[in-house]
Amino acid sequence: MRYLIIVSIFLMSHQILFAQTRRMNNTETGRTYAVENQSRTIQPLLQKADRQFRQADYEGTFLTLESAVAQNPNSAEALLLRARFKKLIGMQTESQADLKLANRINPQAANLYGYNGNNGLIKIISLEPELAVQGLTTYQKLNYYYQALDKKVTAEGAEDKLLNDLELIIENIESDQTDQALISVNELLEEYPESAIAYDLKGIILKKKDRLEDAVTAFSTADEIEPSFAIAWYNLGQIERNLGNFDQAKIYLDKAIKLQSDLTKAYFERAMLHKQMGNKESALDDYNSIIEINGDTYMEAFLNRGLTKKMLGDFGGALADLNQAIEEFPNNAELRKNRGNLQLLYGLTRKAIDDYTKAIQLNNDYAEAYYNRGLAFLLFYDKISACADLTKSADLGYEAAEETKRYFCTE
Repeated sequence: MRYLIIVSIFLMSHQILFAQTRRMNNTETGRTYAVENQSRTIQPLLQKADRQFRQADYEGTFLTLESAVAQNPNSAEALLLRARFKKLIGMQTESQADLKLANRINPQAANLYGYNGNNGLIKIISLEPELAVQGLTTYQKLNYYYQALDKKVTAEGAEDKLLNDLELIIENIESDQTDQALISVNELLEEYPESAIAYDLKGIILKKKDRLEDAVTAFSTADEIEPSFAIAWYNLGQIERNLGNFDQAKIYLDKAIKLQSDLTKAYFERAMLHKQMGNKESALDDYNSIIEINGDTYMEAFLNRGLTKKMLGDFGGALADLNQAIEEFPNNAELRKNRGNLQLLYGLTRKAIDDYTKAIQLNNDYAEAYYNRGLAFLLFYDKISACADLTKSADLGYEAAEETKRYFCTE
């Protein structure tokens, strides 16, 4: 039965192919952008064709798509959906004819409507996962760092005065009283010139004051005094990354991790460095190490690992990590937008729209979220909502929205 249906469709479409060939040879057919003077009957027809296809009514699907194209001959959307259907049932020549004509009308349509798979959709949606890659908060860095310092001071049995002075300097750093902190640490170093911890704190203060070269000197002095001081090597690696000295930064971070294998902040910093150096696979390894060390308690690692997986094309793994990260950061608009992108790539259009909507609720000026929701509405056969979102995105300054609106929203 299926064979008979395909044969009948093939015979029907064979005649249409000649008509399409004549249209493509017509010099008035080609355009640099779409002018889709289509009637409002096309969306219900495309929705009907979608339902019929899901119900395995292939002959009905074909006839409905034929009607949609006949009533709207300049609709790249209808032509692309018919091309994709023909491709699925093995009508390669007829599919290519539809595709060629659709591309002349609207060169973005093939990517949006899935003819080119996920790689095509990736080209048109706003991905930019690096914008949502989060580092550690200042509190997390200080808290982790000072816990480690406290253990070190306690283990070495430092005298009370040194410990009290260090705690006061830490309090000044936490409250951004960097001038007072620098005065205090210099006074402390006059009394304890061999204190690696004091030099390390001085480096942190100088870094906060944007005196990066001086900070490098302070951190280096800490490691000269105590070569096994892992946190000072970590700080050197971080500052060298900020200075753009990537190779040197990696040497320092590798050394910090070798000295202290559970120094998760060093893995985090090295992962950021790997991504800047274009080595996302190694970044993924570092995030895996963080999660192995900390279990489920390090949400930033899940967030960043998910976005790194997304960059590498592992959308399933990315979605799993982003779901877990959203449980911890439910009000992160960029994270919501990025999960919406994954939902869209998986064909979960309604869920994608929900994520984009949440992102917009959290940030009403989020131009990229409006843009991607507009694309999702196009896939959901809701052109009115789609064009409203694309217009809003364009008004907010997102350049891609203006071009996409030209292709899909011209009446």
